[in-house]
Amino acid sequence: MRVVRYLLSACLFFAVTAPSWAGFSDPLLARSGSWGQPYADQWGLFAVKAFEAGSVQPYFAPRSLQPVVVALIDTGVDYRHPELPERQFWRNPHERADGLDNDGNGYVDDLIGWDFVNDRQQPWDDHGHGTHVAGIMAAAGDNARGIAGVAPNIRLMVLKALNSAGYGRGSDIAQAIRYAVDQGAQLIHLSLGGQPPGVLEKQALKYARQAGRLVVVAAGNQAEQILDRGYEYAEGVLVIGAVTPDLQRALFSDWGMRLDLVAPGVDILSLRAFGSDFLQRDDEVGYRPGEAFIGRDYYRASGSSFAAPFATAAAAVLLGVRPELKAVELARILRQSAQPLGPKGDDQHFGAGLLNLAGALRQSSQFYINARFTGASWQPQRGLVLYGKADASQFIRAGLALIVESEGGSGNLEQWQPLAVKVLRQRREGPLAVVPEAMLPSRGRFRIRLTVEHASGQQRHSLLHIEQADD
Repeated sequence: MRVVRYLLSACLFFAVTAPSWAGFSDPLLARSGSWGQPYADQWGLFAVKAFEAGSVQPYFAPRSLQPVVVALIDTGVDYRHPELPERQFWRNPHERADGLDNDGNGYVDDLIGWDFVNDRQQPWDDHGHGTHVAGIMAAAGDNARGIAGVAPNIRLMVLKALNSAGYGRGSDIAQAIRYAVDQGAQLIHLSLGGQPPGVLEKQALKYARQAGRLVVVAAGNQAEQILDRGYEYAEGVLVIGAVTPDLQRALFSDWGMRLDLVAPGVDILSLRAFGSDFLQRDDEVGYRPGEAFIGRDYYRASGSSFAAPFATAAAAVLLGVRPELKAVELARILRQSAQPLGPKGDDQHFGAGLLNLAGALRQSSQFYINARFTGASWQPQRGLVLYGKADASQFIRAGLALIVESEGGSGNLEQWQPLAVKVLRQRREGPLAVVPEAMLPSRGRFRIRLTVEHASGQQRHSLLHIEQADD
């Protein structure tokens, strides 16, 4: 039986400049330093450009958004929290609270979702993690209370698949994913970690993708390279890592070619489920009971679990403005509009860059440039086989270049040497090119850069870091 756990890491502190305030009435949105930190309490909303820092107004018209159903598969939600009014929840249109399975889906009185752990209709959060995730996405804004969430148009379908300790079975998660698809959730959110997905979960994720649903997952908190866990690279799946308030990769956040985007994941202020203190419950090293509380109803924590909901909420806003967008288009827009934090284009620490909701709202779904390494392997007698995507809405060409890193440094990154190798156009993940061994350094570290050029003259890059050991 596979066991998974939500993704969490101890709080870290970094300094950024706090914006000036005016606008929305939520007091914690318009505040800095509530726990002694030198930056905004809700710094993440401004980092991803969901809100304008100077006016504390969203970059979109909240009342004009179409509702979007988001399946939150987690520890449940405190659905009595004052910042999660009834309008923020999905309501099963074919079910009544009468003890009968009115819609014949096998779940009795599943009015707002289901508790797959205890097999009951009340997906209550007896841990705290799910409520914290829910608040980042959908806490009521401009209500003169507490915080604001990213997406006021979200309707939460609450699917409890993790227990009071934050653990769950793969079979429950798979059931929750299938329920979400069958009940019409447009987006599926998974801030889960643990072992790689089992057969049932992989089948459920495939079911979701085939049904045209966008699945958003948290990268992980092991500070290790993401390898192939079975879902990290697929059309319609986004993998989200975490950054600090100074926009550096959070030390705990997993990294690698399978990373799509990064979002704020350190010191994230959100909602506290009634009676919960999940950092204490999980024996977080160095944590003192109640230390994460901000008042009675709010809580701060760090982890890629709390970066991923920014991306899910951004996708919900996009769908609220443009309901015709498909899952692949949503993912593409979020990646194309990201703010580069490393080299321009994709790299292994930030993916395509920092989530940028304001940029995504301006991004055309028709224009795109895909340049992305997703893997590499040495093959005897051939050389280095590179895998990934190289495509554009008006594709002109793709090419490779190489640079050798100097010992103790990265070398002069302007001195890229073109590689005379044919690069295939790849719309989906596949082999891009084979670099003969004779073209590569015999040892040491080097980088290979993929460049894809659009007819407009714009380019996009992806970087692959390789270390060649001595024989």
